Amino acid sequence: MTAARTVDGPGFRIQYLPGPGYLRAHVFDGVDSIDVSIAMWRMLGAECASQGVDRLLVVEDLAATVETGELERLAQAMEEAGFARIRTAFVELRDDIAGNEFGEILCRERGMAIRVFSDETEARRWLVYGD
Repeated sequence: MTAARTVDGPGFRIQYLPGPGYLRAHVFDGVDSIDVSIAMWRMLGAECASQGVDRLLVVEDLAATVETGELERLAQAMEEAGFARIRTAFVELRDDIAGNEFGEILCRERGMAIRVFSDETEARRWLVYGD
């Protein structure tokens, strides 16, 4: 994959763009919910597997957010989608940093290398170079 490619998901769109050593996925044009998030992470996991990618930069720009009580279910879905093998930097463009940080904790407890950011440059630095 050498150029940007946009695909439709159930209630959102993802634009994939290869970066140096990682895949960038911009998720947009939708309203977040537990079902949307599970579908999104499944699609992202499948794309990483099909491209042989082990580093993923997710830039999410969706309205609304997943309820805190649903985050355990989401972490389970991410684990099932293969995210224990994918270093993931997640950039929240809207305002749910606190909820996403709680989700980060749940994912890290399951062995996933994931961090939440509000800045794409910082996220890319962590993704490529580490802590």
